[in-house]
Amino acid sequence: MDYDVSSKLEKRGIICGMLLGGGGRCRNNFYIAHSTKQSEYALFKKELLESITGKQVNTRQRKTNLGYEIIRIEPKLIPLTRVLVKKCYKSGKKTFPVKFLNYLTLQGLAIWFMDDGSKSFKRVGNRIHAVEITLNTYLSKEENEVIISYFKERWEIQWGLNKSKDKYRLRMGTREGHKFFNLIEPYIIDSMRYKINLQFKTASA
Repeated sequence: MDYDVSSKLEKRGIICGMLLGGGGRCRNNFYIAHSTKQSEYALFKKELLESITGKQVNTRQRKTNLGYEIIRIEPKLIPLTRVLVKKCYKSGKKTFPVKFLNYLTLQGLAIWFMDDGSKSFKRVGNRIHAVEITLNTYLSKEENEVIISYFKERWEIQWGLNKSKDKYRLRMGTREGHKFFNLIEPYIIDSMRYKINLQFKTASA
């Protein structure tokens, strides 16, 4: 998958997608961690960050306290990254303000969904009749409503809310799912395409 990193706009959009998804803060910079089961996706991100920063990206593999192996990616700090990390994290907490969301490009949206998106098939008896797509934000209702408004105004995509314990995440059905996946499909890498497969006969989440 060839991502376009020829402009500052696209570089910014991609980094925003990484920060909103699985990225974590490390002082003025950020890091990414993936299970070794997603090594292809992790290495894709590594190569993408090397193209953006123009510098070699460090990777480390280690075992977590839960006993599984992860790959940790630590890009070199550049001015663009420093600014975006500062804008994303307010008082040490990841935030989702409209101004930051507006930095996203379709490439960034695809990364955010590959990080935090999922789907499940709905059944009546043994028959699959619909798809439920989620963006697992796990934020407050108010924070998610900001994201819902962003998607509606910027991309004409309508998400709904789904409560999970004391937090909320975004949810949509089959019709909106087709619209959303048509937007991001060109930027989904092969190993993550199962997340956007809406073929009912291949009912794997």
